Amino acid sequence: MSESSGQADFETIWSEIKLLLDWNQGFGFYLVFGDDHRVSRRLQQRIEDATRLRSHLLQRVRPEAAEAAVEVVLKAAFPEGEDRRFHDWRAPLWIDLTTGPGEAAWEAARQQTLAALNRSRSALEKDCPRPLFLQLPEAMAPAVVTWAPDLWSIRQFVAVLPHDDRIYVPAEAIDVKGFRAGAVESSQKAERFHEDGSLLTALETAREVVDRFRVLRARLGDTPQALRDLSVSLGKLGDVERDVGNLLAATAAYRESLELRRQVWASLGDRPQALRDLSVSLNRLGDVERQVGHLLAATAAYRESLELCRRLRASLGDTPQALRDLSVSLNKLGDVECGAGQLTAAEAAYRESLELRRRLRASLGDTPEGLRDLSISLEKLGDVELEVGHLPAATAAYQESLELRRQLLSLGDTPQALRDLSVSLNKLGDVKREAEHLPAATAAYRESLELRRRLRASLGDRPQALRDLSVSLNRLGDVERQVGHLLAATAAYRESLELCRRLRASLGDTPQALRDLSISLHKLGDVEAEMGNLAAAEAARLERQELLSHLERVSAESSPARDIGQSQ
Repeated sequence: MSESSGQADFETIWSEIKLLLDWNQGFGFYLVFGDDHRVSRRLQQRIEDATRLRSHLLQRVRPEAAEAAVEVVLKAAFPEGEDRRFHDWRAPLWIDLTTGPGEAAWEAARQQTLAALNRSRSALEKDCPRPLFLQLPEAMAPAVVTWAPDLWSIRQFVAVLPHDDRIYVPAEAIDVKGFRAGAVESSQKAERFHEDGSLLTALETAREVVDRFRVLRARLGDTPQALRDLSVSLGKLGDVERDVGNLLAATAAYRESLELRRQVWASLGDRPQALRDLSVSLNRLGDVERQVGHLLAATAAYRESLELCRRLRASLGDTPQALRDLSVSLNKLGDVECGAGQLTAAEAAYRESLELRRRLRASLGDTPEGLRDLSISLEKLGDVELEVGHLPAATAAYQESLELRRQLLSLGDTPQALRDLSVSLNKLGDVKREAEHLPAATAAYRESLELRRRLRASLGDRPQALRDLSVSLNRLGDVERQVGHLLAATAAYRESLELCRRLRASLGDTPQALRDLSISLHKLGDVEAEMGNLAAAEAARLERQELLSHLERVSAESSPARDIGQSQ
């Protein structure tokens, strides 16, 4: 049992809790006293981020009514029926009993809940095999040992949370200019962490940035600048949450950002910046809605964004920014139409976007951004042509896109240029394979694979690099198997499988990691069976079956994780 003496600093408390979580499996009772919800939220996020690597999402329980507190808490600790069926018994449980400090009804509810848990001490140790965190108001710390002596005796850790003086500042006391400069600097740090792949550090920093801009809004009121600053910070937070796989949190951040931008728009009217900000927020929300499968909501967001972009073009004329924004919105609408099977509508959107990007190239010349945008539009049009079976048209689009990406690579072999070229090669390989031009498909896949090996050597074992390499190996394995080179196919599939296992070990049991691993097992199992290695094929089948069952449970408990690379 460990205790923090007095108000230990946050990092000390967290390091002790993390050590206990790493060492101990099963039940553990953690008492947390604290009134600063910013600090308790940071601690909850640290716990969730740490246990997310094992796909155990922190369960939060905060009773809404004092009279129901005992029932709500006991139901969370001892679920029954359907709640029990889909329960993750290894996920930490955080019970927040800090509502209504000083209110008689809530004080009584806290005592009654402690008494109920105290009576259930043996059942907790036996039937609740997971960490249980109980947060109480700081003023209750001296009384818990008296009200719940049995519960107190099994405590594993006790902490009194500090106040966060960096954020928890009376709004009227801050120096606005200096405070905003600090928030902007922190935002830039979060972006660098995000770009470097340090997602958990980026996430915590982005959350702190949002908290800082909330303080500024409280100090300044709903001025356009304060609202826009908070909206921008929420949009960036949503981006990181989405990359980590917290799709519900990302959606919440994007929605709040969108509402703030609607406020700014209502205040300022149809100013170009307000319209463009609103359009960008709608696109972000559409992206995450599409990712979780809410195609109607995504379509609505993209359509509204597209309408705003058309208004901006009508207002500003054919400026490069207006044309590019419009082309981006058209592509996003095309994506969701394609996902819904509306291929005619998708093709129309992609063709309009492509024409805009050809105009931009003619106007601005061969800028890197213009070339890449044009290659993306050609690729999307090629995808639709391939989907409807127009193989010559798809080949022409992919070939032109590929040539543009070779041109981009000649300007500098950046990781983005290398990856873009590898994606184009894979797509050309796909259409060649579909047309049964197998030598050409094999050549494209091999060149793509070589580029992805270079990327891994350059970037290290980042999740994106590992997954890209796994995808390329699977594609090469598919075509090798198709031409009867079973040993070469087996070697490719096995290397892909090993990468998928490493991704799972790194990312935890995310839906994406589980799906990728199950696909690799399926491919390897099939080729092993074809070669007569029935024991190896059966082992792969059984492992895949277990994975799919686990994937079903994980998907039921959490929103689906973001695909690391949507364009492969």
